[in-house]
Amino acid sequence: FGSRRFEAHSFPRAVVYKVTRLAMIGIKLGVLVLLCAQNSLYTLLRRYSRGVLREEVSTSAVLFAAEALKLVVSAVLVESPDALVNTQRKEVHRGPLADRLETWGRILKTSLPMAVPALTYLLMNTLSFKAMELVDATVFAMIAQLKTLTTAVFCWIVLGRRLSGAQWRAVVVLTLAVSIITFQRSAGTGRACSGASASAGSGVPLTWYLAGLGMVFLEITLSGWISAYFEKYLKNGQLSVWARNMQLAMWSGLIYGIILGVQLILALGEEPVAKVAPAAAPAEPRPLLARPIIGNFSIVTCMLVLLGGGGGLLVAFAIKYADALMKTMATAAALVAVVAAEVLFLGAPPDPVVCLAGAVAIVTLQIYGDAPKVADAGAQGAPPAEAKNATSEGGASMAKSPPSTYIDAEEEETGTLLDTENGTAVVARREY
Repeated sequence: FGSRRFEAHSFPRAVVYKVTRLAMIGIKLGVLVLLCAQNSLYTLLRRYSRGVLREEVSTSAVLFAAEALKLVVSAVLVESPDALVNTQRKEVHRGPLADRLETWGRILKTSLPMAVPALTYLLMNTLSFKAMELVDATVFAMIAQLKTLTTAVFCWIVLGRRLSGAQWRAVVVLTLAVSIITFQRSAGTGRACSGASASAGSGVPLTWYLAGLGMVFLEITLSGWISAYFEKYLKNGQLSVWARNMQLAMWSGLIYGIILGVQLILALGEEPVAKVAPAAAPAEPRPLLARPIIGNFSIVTCMLVLLGGGGGLLVAFAIKYADALMKTMATAAALVAVVAAEVLFLGAPPDPVVCLAGAVAIVTLQIYGDAPKVADAGAQGAPPAEAKNATSEGGASMAKSPPSTYIDAEEEETGTLLDTENGTAVVARREY
């Protein structure tokens, strides 16, 4: 719609409700599809950078650059908090630099809750790296797929969101399908083995192996909890998505900046990707995508920065317009897209088991979307009773509304028209 306001006597409420509901569904699906594509491209580019081009750029530098990019984009697009509750309905214009700095200062002063996700992500990365030293890669990857289940559990504990029996079954089947894909891909490279043989073969004592398993389970537990925590603050209506992204990017950039600074001061670097024996012949010229363009950042590295920063924004929008569980399921679906891309573009041999498991995962996503929700039981997607009554009365109630009464269809932050949590319409009337 081109205008921010709709006259109540011009549009039946049922029509506005249906159009807005379709628009919200379209936004939600669009964000989830973009998130799935971003995860797939990001994974493929990382493998191409490390496995083919043998780039040795510091991971901390790439993550710091991605957070800095996300911070700049969010700071440019963030609106003033006063604009969200402007009761005078005046046109909001961008203020001068002083007003902009005041807005940023007010947002960053209330950013302490976003320090929790930033520190949690750091702890999760630390646990992952340490666990991979103690646990076989196949076991680690398979247990990591349980993030979908832990996210569903913490959405119930933290947010009070219950799933129907059909939705729980879809979540479990999706987790099993993705785990099968992970195991089969590892088996194809000759790295699949049992837990006992993995610990014995690597020389890791059983105690340390069990400690590694505990780290993996702790990491996926933190992942589910922090997803529900982030959704809670994104949907509390106090700040916009851009403001929350700005807060999170500030804390994450600060953490990665400190880590990068310590590495530079102490001359600590990452292990080389692979040690290649020196060849007698002169080295071949580097591919165009691997040539540095900004410092030691190549084109591929810059693309990783763009995808990493964009992925952080997409995660926030996916949680805002969908929920944390749908975000995690979209990330799991990205694994299916990665496998398909490896077969089509990277020459990986197709595996029938992986193909079947991928098909099961795709069908499961559709089943989850079609499954009845607990909050919508018996509603069957019908408009709310208020909209039905307004339609059945043949506009009689509409005539009672003064011409200056408007329905705002865009203020999703305050939930003035559509409550996406329970699928009900809430009509706000404001008179000026």
